Amino acid sequence: MFFFAVSAFSQTEKEKAKELFTHRDDISQLDEAVKLMEGIVAKEKDYEIMVLLSRAYYFQAEFEDDKEKKLAIYDKGTKAGENVLNTVENFAKAKKKKKEEAEAVKTIGKENMDALYWTAANLARWAKFASFTQKLSVKARIRYLWDRVMELDPNYFYGGVYRFFGGYYALVPSITGENDPVKSKEMFDKGLAAAPDYLETKVLYAEAYCTHPKVKDKAMFEKTLNEVIAADVNVNKDLVPENKMAVEKAKKLLAQEKELFEE
Repeated sequence: MFFFAVSAFSQTEKEKAKELFTHRDDISQLDEAVKLMEGIVAKEKDYEIMVLLSRAYYFQAEFEDDKEKKLAIYDKGTKAGENVLNTVENFAKAKKKKKEEAEAVKTIGKENMDALYWTAANLARWAKFASFTQKLSVKARIRYLWDRVMELDPNYFYGGVYRFFGGYYALVPSITGENDPVKSKEMFDKGLAAAPDYLETKVLYAEAYCTHPKVKDKAMFEKTLNEVIAADVNVNKDLVPENKMAVEKAKKLLAQEKELFEE
């Protein structure tokens, strides 16, 4: 009787957390969802909630303007994703045996794609806002995580890996030898083809590719962001919060247009 009561209460918490997360465009409800999920995973290794927590941190960081606070949230998201991956038996065994995550990550299959994706997504966003030295320190890790996402399913989460590599090839420091606006556009084009209703892809295309020093396409920058602002954010009910956020980002980028295109 006692164990049943605890389980039922826990299930109620989980359902409430998931319901709150559907309203993640409201920061107060998202914050409440995160607190509930943090409490749940502190008590039990619930795979679904652990993955959702990593994703929730990723979205929570979008609301934060302070760079250091934003970095801290993305770091939480990365660690939350790592905690999920460590519950995957094949990965945990390979990591323990080979001592290298780069090799262990090759054992992750499609059934654990969600844990891999949100770990990689949070780490990539952390690197985007980190210092030059910090970016270089995690570059190799970011690559092998996203390379595995590409191998498993490039269309996962609305062409997420194409979106990542579109930004990667445009923003990676030139010293690495990988900065390539041609490859960047190729990846963004694939991402837009895979999921045209996911507006964040267009926002990142405008921000990373259109402003690239070798591109500087002001007309395309304006056209792309105005398309985002004019888009119907309700076209996909599962993406309403993400698309609302993308519209706000588009407005901010347009307001920064002059400084972004300064010679």
